[in-house]
Amino acid sequence: MIRLGNGTPVGPYRIQRFIKDSLLNSCYVVDDGKDGRFFLKLFDPQAIPEEWLEGGEVREIVISRGLDNGQVTSYVADGTLTVDGVAYPYLVMQFYHGILLSEILKNRQFTAGEVRNIACFVLQGLAYLRGRGLNHNDITPRNILLEASSNSLQPKIIDLGHACREIRDGNPPFPLEDLNLLYTAPEALDGIFTDASDAFSVAALLFKLICGREPWSLQFDEQETFEERRGRMKEARRREPVWPAALHATDRVLQNIVLKGLQLNPVNRLSTAQMLEMLTGQSGASTHAAAQAPRPEQKSDPSGLKATTDGTQLNKTVQRKASGGGFADVAGMDALKKMLTERVIWVLRDKAKAAKYKLLPPNGMLLYGPPGCGKTYFAEKFAEESHFNYMIVNGSDLGSTYIHGTQGKIAALFQEAASKAPTVLCFDEFDSFVPARGSEAARHRPEEVNEFLSQLNNCARRGIFVIGTTNRMDMIDPAVLRKGRLDLHVEIPAPDQETRRLMFAHHLKGRPLADDLDLDRLAALTDGYASSDIAFIANEAALVAALADENIGQRHLEDAIRCNPSSLGRKSTRNPIGFKG
Repeated sequence: MIRLGNGTPVGPYRIQRFIKDSLLNSCYVVDDGKDGRFFLKLFDPQAIPEEWLEGGEVREIVISRGLDNGQVTSYVADGTLTVDGVAYPYLVMQFYHGILLSEILKNRQFTAGEVRNIACFVLQGLAYLRGRGLNHNDITPRNILLEASSNSLQPKIIDLGHACREIRDGNPPFPLEDLNLLYTAPEALDGIFTDASDAFSVAALLFKLICGREPWSLQFDEQETFEERRGRMKEARRREPVWPAALHATDRVLQNIVLKGLQLNPVNRLSTAQMLEMLTGQSGASTHAAAQAPRPEQKSDPSGLKATTDGTQLNKTVQRKASGGGFADVAGMDALKKMLTERVIWVLRDKAKAAKYKLLPPNGMLLYGPPGCGKTYFAEKFAEESHFNYMIVNGSDLGSTYIHGTQGKIAALFQEAASKAPTVLCFDEFDSFVPARGSEAARHRPEEVNEFLSQLNNCARRGIFVIGTTNRMDMIDPAVLRKGRLDLHVEIPAPDQETRRLMFAHHLKGRPLADDLDLDRLAALTDGYASSDIAFIANEAALVAALADENIGQRHLEDAIRCNPSSLGRKSTRNPIGFKG
């Protein structure tokens, strides 16, 4: 990697001083000649592996564009520097005066109030990244900078070298070797990165701040290979961590966030949004309940809600009265909407006619297809179209530290749905609830799958319609998919060209627009893009236009498309909407 000397020009900037380098990049403080100081990262194009690229560009540069948030390092510019015929990409970010959290931890621990403050800033930063479809994937003390501002230290997330969209196939676009395994979630050790893995890292960070060490502390030898270190970390995680007295004595909300965030099964963890909600008190019920939760040495469920004596108290589940626009809010998918209206919704609505013909509605349906194509959104709109109550259930809603406690929560959930019937129960990422028995995912949970099978049996008779969403239909227990349980199997594929055109129209509606928009061309340029990609592109173009104080034009949108390739990683091989059962 080349080393630039002080005073070397890099575009409109000049090197002030060198900070550090690695095999892939070198970092500097630069100025713009106007008393502005910035952080510059120069990448070696000859050393960067293919997986670090996105659309031919360095992935960290692509995802950093437009970042502007008080809790995350902010984007300034990017470009290339040509030296001896080699074009070196560079990224310029805001420069902050402060100190790394890892350096402060060498000399002191933190009070509960300070830990709360750090946690809130970090979780708010993660919420901002999640809003852009990203996970950070490397939350550790070395990537939290305490910035000196207004006579106080404000935490800020830095280093987006591992940030990317959700990874579930075990093939992350970055090497695992340079991660700090002490803060890496169990599933992330195998290359699976989601919001749940960021939540685990946050909980491990809070454990370190409170207790002065990591929850599973290991000393790694420099001579050990990555596989040896990973193997030892996995072995250590099979044992329960020792909960020090410092954790017992700390703030109850922090205590519960740590305990629930360090669950080895990601289904049982709090999400980062739930952690932030508990800390900020955005939901009075969850924060009050967390404050009342018992200490870890007592036999109870540290879920963030008061536990019952048998551990079957439901965690907070999102419950709503369907009140949106229903199918009118869904762009395209006309054949699917017509099919479900004729086959399902009228039977749910017209009880008299259904009774006359002795018809029962289906028990439920499985929406399957690639990630980001609107399965959960479509499920909500289906519930709105039916005009019934609906409940959205995530994995952490049913988690329990009790033996058989989750079984009780499953039964309680269906009982609650029946008491408010007619109810639509929507299980997001259904494969995590009912993994195929005999698989590794179900090895410790056969009783939970059996409970689901029992509750799904003819649940329509109790006024319950179940919707499951998944992008891994192959991982669901086959018994769940038979008739009498989830009767209908509906594919939600990547949107076709007409649907993409309607999505652009929907996401640009109400924004200041230029006169040159060509929705047909935008739809053609985004072949193979997911629904979430279209929403992201529209927002990205709006952000760029807003910063330039311009109306959103074709150029902004095409630039956003070029800089943000499909999250599905392929051109469309789309088949017509599938409907089975």
